[in-house]
Amino acid sequence: MLACARDPARGGGIPRDGYPLPRELARHAPKERFAPDELRGACLAAGEGLGAEDAREARFRPAAEMVELWRGLDLPAWVAPYALRDARLGYLKGYEMALVSEGFSREEAICAARARWGGQWERRLEAARSRRFGAT
Repeated sequence: MLACARDPARGGGIPRDGYPLPRELARHAPKERFAPDELRGACLAAGEGLGAEDAREARFRPAAEMVELWRGLDLPAWVAPYALRDARLGYLKGYEMALVSEGFSREEAICAARARWGGQWERRLEAARSRRFGAT
């Protein structure tokens, strides 16, 4: 699945120009490559951007599809699971924030909510709005 970078003690290690993000996420990042200490924050922010973009298109990516984005990238074993998790958490947050934003029409919000939550979209959309705007 994810290749691991070589152990720095054995002559491999962090690429000089840092680690790349998957293409889908990189479109939402401020730069192309990141040092290990920047990678998790970049994944979170880029995930938010991708989630918001997908919400506008009423498209929701399951976790397995997001994992596939990373196929073939060479991330170190001590970073990869956290980068994946942070990208996913960012994606969910970005999707939800876009969904409850005032920039969506009622119809757009319903389509995106159905893509995200299926048959339980009404209850879940109301819960998301309550989190965003407080209890009504």
